[in-house]
Amino acid sequence: MKKTIYLLIALAAFISCQDELVLNPAISLFSADPEIYEETAIFRLAYSGMADSTERVFPVTFGGSAEFGSDYTVSSDRFVFGGENPIDSIVVTTLRLGTDKTVSLSVEVPEGFSAGRYLSSEYTLQDKLAYLSFSNSYLMLCDSLDISFDAKDRSGSTKSLGQDAEITLSVNKEKSTATEGVDFTFSDSTSFIIRKGQSSGYLELKSLNPHPQDGRDKIVLNLGFGDKYSIGKTAEIEISLLDTLWKHLDESWMIDTLVTDSLYMDRYWKDICTGLDKLPSFEDTDMITFDMAEAQVIPSFRSDFKNFFKGISGIRKGSALSLDLGDGTKADLQTFLLDKTNRYFSADEESEDQESFIGVRFFPETTDSLDFYLIDYVSRSFMPELESLGKYAPAKPVAASPGLFLNITFTK
Repeated sequence: MKKTIYLLIALAAFISCQDELVLNPAISLFSADPEIYEETAIFRLAYSGMADSTERVFPVTFGGSAEFGSDYTVSSDRFVFGGENPIDSIVVTTLRLGTDKTVSLSVEVPEGFSAGRYLSSEYTLQDKLAYLSFSNSYLMLCDSLDISFDAKDRSGSTKSLGQDAEITLSVNKEKSTATEGVDFTFSDSTSFIIRKGQSSGYLELKSLNPHPQDGRDKIVLNLGFGDKYSIGKTAEIEISLLDTLWKHLDESWMIDTLVTDSLYMDRYWKDICTGLDKLPSFEDTDMITFDMAEAQVIPSFRSDFKNFFKGISGIRKGSALSLDLGDGTKADLQTFLLDKTNRYFSADEESEDQESFIGVRFFPETTDSLDFYLIDYVSRSFMPELESLGKYAPAKPVAASPGLFLNITFTK
């Protein structure tokens, strides 16, 4: 049966390129391309017109840009039909994945045989089995956190693995300021097996310090894996340790009060500023959501606050800030950096720089109300004179002073 299948395949190839059937014995590779698998490729030879079982040897020549013994090995250097040890296929095993080098195979046609359609075949050695990457480049850790990683192909599409892959996480001690075992720990292990057929995994990281200090709050992790894999888009992840208080920030917050409204600003600046009517008011449906697990801020504003919040922002931990409120008191804030803002606070003009700091605190003895400060913008709409008069600070956060910051309160 096997010989009959080979014969039919070969005949189909021969007939397609010849005007009439050749009566001499003939050989042909199955196609211009071998059968390609994750780490191997198989070249197959078909024959026609060999009626007896006499051994016939068909030597092959390998070529291409790949180097034999270094980039690949082969199961044989010849095809053999008939005899005691026939060889109708040659397997090429890739030793080094992802080189983009080629391997070609050419069959020698002995005297008395006719050449079929395919006497040579070539392919590019297989790519790495997967490109492994962190799912995020930055996260914040209040209590515990899942550090996710995934497998993709070279183009960045999600890839299910054809075999188990062991992933390890290691602390980059040169870049980290927090200490493993003192400030944080891996909950169970630093190693994870992404099983065959799956494309992702995660390991849990746990904070050991409920009140981390600036300068001892940064963790940088790297991925480790076998040489059959390569690094994807995100090779390392930075994690900021946060005070456990900020786990309560992980909520949707409804706007409650605009403290620094037009009356407030008019009392502060008197007749210095114009455009007080363009100061943002608020709508009852205005809200903002903090997703601490994904390090995102999701704004939902119908009012003119939408001129500052331009969409879902990545959020990074900033430093602590003691803000002068202008009435003899201070607000001790935690600052965060948002990456999708319009620093000009205008419906007509977009700032090239989209990164701005905000400041937040909880009111004493409650985490149900949020005291929120916009401390980093240069208005091109309301009170435009402040820019020309040089009232904004030269460095971020530029609006962290009385008469400049905007203060809003939110509730859960």
